[in-house]
Amino acid sequence: MVGVAAGTAEGGRRMAGTMSGVDGGGGGPGGPSGVPHNFLLDHVSPATRLLEKRRQMFEIQEALEAQKEEFSRREDAFRRREDALRKKDLELQESLIKFNKFLQENESKRNRAVKRAGDERKQREQKEQEIIKLRKQCRERQDEETRLKRDLEEHRRYHDFLAQVVEAATEDYSEVQDLLKRFATLKDANKNLNEAQARDEGETERLRSEFSNYTKERTNEILNESNEIAGMQKLLEMTGREVLLLQNELDNKISNMSDRTLEMGQVLGAVANILDRCVGARAKRGVGGATSKAVEVRAPNGKSGPVSKSGPKKLEDLEAEGKLAMDRLEDIANYMGDYRDIVDEYADLHRVHKRLEGATPHTTGGGAPLAAIAATAEAKTTVAAPSVDAKI
Repeated sequence: MVGVAAGTAEGGRRMAGTMSGVDGGGGGPGGPSGVPHNFLLDHVSPATRLLEKRRQMFEIQEALEAQKEEFSRREDAFRRREDALRKKDLELQESLIKFNKFLQENESKRNRAVKRAGDERKQREQKEQEIIKLRKQCRERQDEETRLKRDLEEHRRYHDFLAQVVEAATEDYSEVQDLLKRFATLKDANKNLNEAQARDEGETERLRSEFSNYTKERTNEILNESNEIAGMQKLLEMTGREVLLLQNELDNKISNMSDRTLEMGQVLGAVANILDRCVGARAKRGVGGATSKAVEVRAPNGKSGPVSKSGPKKLEDLEAEGKLAMDRLEDIANYMGDYRDIVDEYADLHRVHKRLEGATPHTTGGGAPLAAIAATAEAKTTVAAPSVDAKI
C-alpha cells in the first residue's frame, strides 16, 4: 500500500510537469520565438485561439491517459508484489505457529519431567521420613520392653508378698485376684469419697462467693438508690422553683394580656365612637339612614350585627375586631377627607360671595347668590356621603 501511494504521488508530479510544459508552449516562458504565449494569442483570431486551446486540451488528455496507463501498470505491479508479500506473511505465520507449537510441546514435556522428578523426590523424602520414624518406634519398643522387664523384676516381690498373704488368710481370700479386687474396690470407694469431698468444698466455696457478691451488689444498689433519691429530691426542688418562676411569668403574661385587651377595647370603643359621631353628624344634616343603622357592621364571624363589648375574647376575635377597626378608621378617614373637601369648597364659595358682594354693594336681593352657593355645597355633600355608606 505504501508503494501504491508513492506511485500515485509520482504520477501526479509527472502530470503537473506535463501540464506546465503544455501551458508554456514547450519552448520556455517566451515560446518558440522568445515571444510570450499570451501575447501571441492576443494578436490572433478567435478561431486560432480556439484551435490552440483544443490542441492544448488534446495534449493534456494524452498526457493524462499516459499517466493513467502508467498508474495502472504500477498498480498491477504493486498488487502482485502485495500478494506475494501476503503469501510470504502467511507462510511465516504458519512457520511461527508450528514453532510455537513445538516450543509448547517441549515446555509441556519439560514441565512433566520436572513435576515427575519433584514427585519422585517428595516420595523419596517421605520414605526416608517413614524409615526414620519406624526406626525411632523400634528403639522405643525396645526401650519399653527393657523397662517392662525391669518393672517385672521389681514387682515380682509384690507378687510373692501377695501370695504369702493369701496363704496366711485362706478363710477370707482364696486367691491373689480376690485380694486385688478387694483393693480395687476400696481404692474406687476412696476415690469417690475424695471426689465428693472436693465437689462439696467447691460448692461451699461457690456459695460463699455468691453470698459475698450478693452482699456487695445489694450494698451498691442501696447506695445507688440513696444517690438517686437525693438526686430526685434536688430535681424536685429545682422543678418546684421552675414551676414557681413559670407561674409568675404566666401571671405577668396574663396581666399584660388583660392590659392590652383593655387598651384594645378602649381603642375599638374610641374608633366606634368617632365613626358614630361622623355618621350622627351626617344624619343630622339629613343624609343617609339612622345612626344605629350606620354603626351596624360585620361581626368577626362574617354576619351583620354590632360588635360585642363584654365577655372573654379569643385571639381570632381580637384579630377580627382589629381588622374591623382598620376598616372603620378607613371610613373615618374618608369622612374626614369629604369634610375637608366640603370646608375647602365652602371657604372658596365664601370668598367668591365676598367678591360678589364687593362688586355689587347696592344690588338688592344680595342673599340670592349666597343661597345658591350654599345649595351647591349641600348638593356636593349629599353626593359624597353615599360612597361612605356603601363601605359601612
